[in-house]
Amino acid sequence: MSDLSRLSIRRFSTDSAPADERFDAWAAHSTYCDMATTYQSALPFDARRERVSIGPLILAGRTWRHPDPSVAYDSKRTPARIRADQRDFHSFSLQMSGTAVLRSAASTTLKRPGDLYLLDFASPFERIITPGSEISLSVPREWLPADTGRLHGCSLTRGVGSLFSDYLTSLYNTLPQLTRRDVPHIVQATTALLKASLQPELDTLVAAQTPIRDLLLHRAQRYIDDHLLQPDLTPEKICRDVGLSRAMLYRLFESTGGVMREIRHRRLQRVYQVLSSPACPTECIREIAWRHGFTDEKYFYRIFRAEFGHTPRETLEQQRRETRTTPCGAPPSPHMD
Repeated sequence: MSDLSRLSIRRFSTDSAPADERFDAWAAHSTYCDMATTYQSALPFDARRERVSIGPLILAGRTWRHPDPSVAYDSKRTPARIRADQRDFHSFSLQMSGTAVLRSAASTTLKRPGDLYLLDFASPFERIITPGSEISLSVPREWLPADTGRLHGCSLTRGVGSLFSDYLTSLYNTLPQLTRRDVPHIVQATTALLKASLQPELDTLVAAQTPIRDLLLHRAQRYIDDHLLQPDLTPEKICRDVGLSRAMLYRLFESTGGVMREIRHRRLQRVYQVLSSPACPTECIREIAWRHGFTDEKYFYRIFRAEFGHTPRETLEQQRRETRTTPCGAPPSPHMD
């Protein structure tokens, strides 16, 4: 099989079962837990699950849709099931929406959206699950520190654990693009981050340095994109809201000339998209520039020309010429500068 082939994603949806048998189909499809209660609702049970193997890792997503957040079902990992399947792995579950009440021998805790918590599948537990979604990553026990089981039921939402939540979400969202060639790199980065989350000591942090840097850069870039049009988008604000030191922020954007240059570049790209769009507003270029954080018109014109090789006015006029000459219903041809 080619290294460029996509990973095989196994999917299951209750839509394939008759309406009155959907919960039973969901229970039968549950691989490692038993459903301890019956679904109580007049609405058909609407849920889906997908799983993919990434080397020794199993990444899974679960979504249950229901308009009533108080509806729930009970899922148990019992001693009998543990003896029967002998699955020896740890699962890291990220609650995306909805809640889960987790009961183990040690405690009972409510897991809310954003909680990343550890489940030891060699130990009994019970979860009361409400409508919502979850991402989970199952890792063989031997791939993790020997004392990982001590954290059974615990949340890992501080320090590197919070970065791992971002990483897990990103990994799940990019599943359709992943190929077999990506597997060794994913396994290496994932296990390094997990070890740094579980044992944040010098050697594990050094091993996870590259994936941690990539995560911090992604988090900072996402924050910039979300706040790009705010006039007070400054390095100080980014550091405060993202949780970075000024030195770390500088290092993350050193290769692109600094964070302010990155902000300027992204703002210019946004302005270019507006000016070259057929739906460009009728407001003047000065107003568009101001709305995107450029208050000095002469400076804006200078850096725009340096970035794209032509002025904002030329960009706008080119787009309007194409709009006038394009036949009705036909897409405009791409223009060259």
